[in-house]
Amino acid sequence: MPSLVRIDLLRNVVDILPVGVWIMDETGKILYCNSAGHRIWAGAQHVGVELFGECRGWWVATGKRIAPEEWAWARALRNGEASIDEEVEIECFDGTRKIILNSAMPIRDDKDIIVGAVMVHHDITERKRFEEQLREMSERDPLTNAYNRRHLYTILETETGRARRYSTELSIVMFDIDHFKMINDTHGHLAGDQVLLRIAKIVQQELRSVDMLARYGGEEFLIVAPGIGRLRAVVLAERLRTLIAAEKFGDIPQVTCSFGVYQFDDENTDALFRCVDDLMYKAKQQGRNCVVTQ
Repeated sequence: MPSLVRIDLLRNVVDILPVGVWIMDETGKILYCNSAGHRIWAGAQHVGVELFGECRGWWVATGKRIAPEEWAWARALRNGEASIDEEVEIECFDGTRKIILNSAMPIRDDKDIIVGAVMVHHDITERKRFEEQLREMSERDPLTNAYNRRHLYTILETETGRARRYSTELSIVMFDIDHFKMINDTHGHLAGDQVLLRIAKIVQQELRSVDMLARYGGEEFLIVAPGIGRLRAVVLAERLRTLIAAEKFGDIPQVTCSFGVYQFDDENTDALFRCVDDLMYKAKQQGRNCVVTQ
């Protein structure tokens, strides 16, 4: 009787834990799952060793699909391997997705033979979402939602490194809102903010998914366009220039932008900024509302 009491007590303790606890036999049959485990996976079902491929999951770090033999419990049952806090994204039994910390270890008998496995799953979905929100806030300009200047340096280091490594084209487009100080002085800073916001939206709608828009300064923006050369970047800049010039901005008669377009030629990041900035300045000198390239 005392041993049964201890088992019941253990079950009660495990059942109130905020993490999912699963116990399998050596075939992968589920012998026990606590309430949190059911809640995390939206149910429970037998997934024997031969059916590990039915579980759908992805490594968070790489986005790669988890192969049947790569699941922590499969490695515990087959190889006696213990795994601690592996970040994986799972597809639950109801089709929803969650991110969990996945741990597993083998259960051995007194002869050191593997007779099962215990798994522990910690749902960190909300934490990861919060971390993503914080990351986005640290990388984005709060007004326009374009990338901020600090993150722009990281983007350029990544993209120039990729262009060097794979010998691919990379173009940079810098543009500045013409007479922006006059807009602020005449119509007020709120109107100026609305111009910045509207232009950022116009540009974002015309960019490819791989292109990146950053707010470089007060009224200066920069587009990083991987995989395209100078001529295609000029076409993009001309399209943006025309759209912005044709847009209605309320009481403001017309808003135009001056563009500089430069194709990366193995410069470092600071030199790249200087090159494209010089071209944009030439566009200003040539009367504004135009595109200048090297």
